Amino acid sequence: MLTLDLSDVRLEYLAEGAANIVYRILPPDTDPSTAADLQFESDDYDSDTPLPTEIPPSQLDPHLNGKLVRLRKYLPSATPMEESHRHFETMIQPLFQSENLIGSELFRISRYLLKDCNASLRKMEKNGKRPSKRHGVYLVENEKHGCLIMDMSSKFGEASTCLEFKPKWLVQSPSAPNGSRRCRTCALRAMKRENKADPPEKSKAGFCPLNLVSYDKTKIGIFLDHIIGPSPDRKALNLRGRLIDFLHKNPLLDKIRSLQLELDPEGVFKADLLSPKFLAAMTLRDCTLFLKVPTNGKGAIEARLGDLDLKTSSGRKSEYWRSLERQLIDEGWYTATERDKAAHENLCQLS
Repeated sequence: MLTLDLSDVRLEYLAEGAANIVYRILPPDTDPSTAADLQFESDDYDSDTPLPTEIPPSQLDPHLNGKLVRLRKYLPSATPMEESHRHFETMIQPLFQSENLIGSELFRISRYLLKDCNASLRKMEKNGKRPSKRHGVYLVENEKHGCLIMDMSSKFGEASTCLEFKPKWLVQSPSAPNGSRRCRTCALRAMKRENKADPPEKSKAGFCPLNLVSYDKTKIGIFLDHIIGPSPDRKALNLRGRLIDFLHKNPLLDKIRSLQLELDPEGVFKADLLSPKFLAAMTLRDCTLFLKVPTNGKGAIEARLGDLDLKTSSGRKSEYWRSLERQLIDEGWYTATERDKAAHENLCQLS
């Protein structure tokens, strides 16, 4: 077990999702307004996550270079970090090559760290520095573990561009009715738009994930335009062209698609929602693909999967999954026969 002295290291808020918050690791002589002391209960260590640090390596323990800290938020359906990490090691990691995954290590944390981070989050809310939709949800202060994760953003002095997106459902839901004109992702987006659950700007940024695995460069380009946006700039066009070629040939997305179908061939109405395989399928339907692209036109594009936390059917989540699928079917979102269907543009490849 690796032993590290991390008593003087500091954390700076970097980003957050629905279930976790990611922090950049800073040296002790940095004093950002949103930083929290990083203190550990013991020097027992294990690690996990991604992004760039413009910090001279000499100021940090070498083991921390290129790493971020990810901490769990308090949610009824959230899984303890240790259990989620164990699921990653036993169910997800064996399915992929190590070079295609965001590296992760588990470590023990102190309540002082979590309390300090929560105090910083409340201060950020008052100062308008935390996204409003994230207000009111904080870190679990009795959580015993956090994760060190690989930073996939550009490092200081590095000539690269980093992109990230969720591929979502790369194969149609096994429960979808015959004759569907929308895939699972497009059907859910159409329903949310109708119900105004998504803000207008998010609705416009929709894409069909089936384009990613279509083997059609034109369709892959349409997908990328929703991620990076069309641009006449020569460098942007070169980046777009490299990404299209990469996604067209790279087998990683095909691997995710095959696993989604293999691990859940029957769908939420027939599957055992407590099965590790089904939960792994749900995990792979919400993972994030991180891409690091050299901007000098040389060198290979690096692709790694992250956000592979265990999905759980506890906390009435199984009831939610089944009721959502029933709604998509019964209200005609898969078949595009819902009310006022003319209001939705035709983004799905199935159409």
